[in-house]
Amino acid sequence: MSKPFTIERAVRKQIPGLFMFWGPSASGKTYSALRFARGLVGDDGKICVIDTENRRSLFYAGAVGGHWDFVDFQPDFTTQRYIEVIRQVEQAGYDAILIDSFSHVWQGEGGVLDEADKNNANGLAKWAKPKMALKRLVNVALRAKCHVIFCLRSKMGVVQTGSGRDMKILSSGLAPIMEKGLIYEMMISILFGPDHKPMFQNLSDRFFVDPHIPAVKAPAGLIELIKPGEHVTEATGAAVKQWLDGGQRDVLDEARRIASRGSVVFREQWKLWSQSDREQLRPFTQEFQTIAARADEEIARENDPQTWEEAIPEEAGLESEDASEDALTSGFDTVPAQEPEQPSEFQSPATTQAPATQTTPPLATTATPAHLSPVQAIAIPPATQTAQFAQRSAPAAPPPVTPPPRRASAPQAKPSAQPADSSAPNLF
Repeated sequence: MSKPFTIERAVRKQIPGLFMFWGPSASGKTYSALRFARGLVGDDGKICVIDTENRRSLFYAGAVGGHWDFVDFQPDFTTQRYIEVIRQVEQAGYDAILIDSFSHVWQGEGGVLDEADKNNANGLAKWAKPKMALKRLVNVALRAKCHVIFCLRSKMGVVQTGSGRDMKILSSGLAPIMEKGLIYEMMISILFGPDHKPMFQNLSDRFFVDPHIPAVKAPAGLIELIKPGEHVTEATGAAVKQWLDGGQRDVLDEARRIASRGSVVFREQWKLWSQSDREQLRPFTQEFQTIAARADEEIARENDPQTWEEAIPEEAGLESEDASEDALTSGFDTVPAQEPEQPSEFQSPATTQAPATQTTPPLATTATPAHLSPVQAIAIPPATQTAQFAQRSAPAAPPPVTPPPRRASAPQAKPSAQPADSSAPNLF
C-alpha cells in the first residue's frame, strides 16, 4: 500500500524560480538575463552562465551582471550533458544558473531533433525516447535548489492547410525554438523584441506570437513588474526576489528537494543548515534516506556504468572523512546534540570540501575525450581566467553597455503573514 497523501493548508512558500527569456537575434536576451539575474541574487549572489554560444557571453564580462562565472559548453548538446552540467553547477553552490542557449538541446548537435532523426522508428514512435529524455532534463531544472534562467532563440512557425492545388503554407506565429510544453514549467516567461524590451502582443505588431504561447507569462503579483516599453533590469530581478522572499520558508520541502539530488549533495547541504533546521529535519531521516538512495540509483543509470563503478571507492571516502557530519548514516544519531550555528549563506566552493569524484580538470574547448565522462570533462572556470576574451574589472556598480531607462522604484512585496526565521540559512 502506498504512503497516504498529506492534506495541509495552502501557504505561499519560498521556492527557486524557473525563468525563460526568448526572442529573435539581437533582442537582448543575454544582456537582460544577466541584469535580471544580478538583481535576483543580490550583490553577493553567485551566478554561473552555461554558455553554448561559443563563449559569446564573455562579451558582457565586466560590463553587466557584476562578477559571474561561466562554463564553455561545446557540442554534443545532448540532454544528458545538460543534466550533468546543471547538477555540477548546482552542487557548487551557485544561486542562479543562466543557460544560454537552451535551444541547442532541441536543435543542436546531439539534441532532440538530431536524436529523433537518427532513430529508425517510424511516425510518432521516433520521438518517444528523445522527448522523454528532454522531460527528464526539464525535471532536473525544475527541482534545482537555485534559480534557473533559460535563454532561447525564436522562429516563425508555419502550418500547412489544404492539399494539392489548394495547399497553402501559413505562418503560425513566433515561437521559441523548443518543445512547446516548456512554457508550462516557467514561473516567468518573457518574449523580447527588437527594442530589447518585453514584447506584448498587439494586432498591429509586425511579428505576431503563436496563440498557444503567451508573449509574457507570470503569476499574479509579478505580472505587473513587467511593463510594456520598459527594459528588464536589476530592479526587475530585485522586485521578483522581494516577492519570492515574502513566502514562508519550508525547510522540510527544501530537504526533500535536496535529497532528490542524491546523497552527496544532501550531505554537503546538511553542513550548511542551522542547528534549529537540523533538529526539525531529524524526525524525517528515513524519508530522506529513501529519497537520496532512489536519486543515487537514477544517477547511476544515467551515467556510464563503468565510470560510476570507478567513482564508488572515491565517494566512499566521504563517509569516513567526518562521521559527525554525515546526515544519511545511522539516522542522524552521530550528529552532536549541540552544534554551532552555520553561516547564513552558502559557503564558497573553495571552503567546502567536495567529494573526490567531483574534482575535474579545466574545461577543454574541444570535444570530450573518449576516456572521460561528461562530468569529468566539465569544469567551471571563472570568467577572470579568460583574459583573451574579456578584461574584467570589479567596480562597485558596473555600468551597463547601453543604459536603458529604468523604472523609478520596484513594487514592494506585501509582508508575509509568517516571517521566515532570520536565524535560518538563506538557501536561495
